[in-house]
Amino acid sequence: MNKLIYAAYGTNLLKERFMVYIQGGKFKKIEYSGCTDKTEPEDLGWQYVPYRLYFAKQSPRWHDSGVAFLSFEKEINPDYYAVVRLWKISQSQFEDIHN
Repeated sequence: MNKLIYAAYGTNLLKERFMVYIQGGKFKKIEYSGCTDKTEPEDLGWQYVPYRLYFAKQSPRWHDSGVAFLSFEKEINPDYYAVVRLWKISQSQFEDIHN
């Protein structure tokens, strides 16, 4: 089985939030079916990345609140680096999360 490292940010820093994508369930009144492969991913910890986190647009999934994005340009000031949480997931889990 192919594995990859997935960097989660924004609301997906919270393990309980990310796990509903993998295993299914409800988080803040939104129901998720989960991945075909419901194996719990390996938590590889947290890391700062040299990109800014910002919120833009609106999503009905988030009650018309903003959606988290990482900037494309590298951030030179470490005070503005974003935090990501790294997970080792299967290729099929990655495909299910992004479909």
